[in-house]
Amino acid sequence: MNRSQLTQQLMDRTGLSRKEARWLIDSFFNSLQDGLKSKGRVELRGFGVFKVKEREQESFVNPKNKQIYPSKKVKTILFQPSTEIK
Repeated sequence: MNRSQLTQQLMDRTGLSRKEARWLIDSFFNSLQDGLKSKGRVELRGFGVFKVKEREQESFVNPKNKQIYPSKKVKTILFQPSTEIK
């Protein structure tokens, strides 16, 4: 499901205008993003937990020039669903 489909479902279920529904969804995702940036973890009771995890990226070779690029650390967002959703 993408953002426009989510907007359409919210409009159908609540009677909000497209602009209001889009604002609500954008506000939610911005709040989620801010929480992950500041604390590294956002818990939505009954839904699940979003966490930021740092992992080591694999090193790789560029096939065109055969240059080797070393591994580096990257941040990934993980989601663990609540037991109610499972």
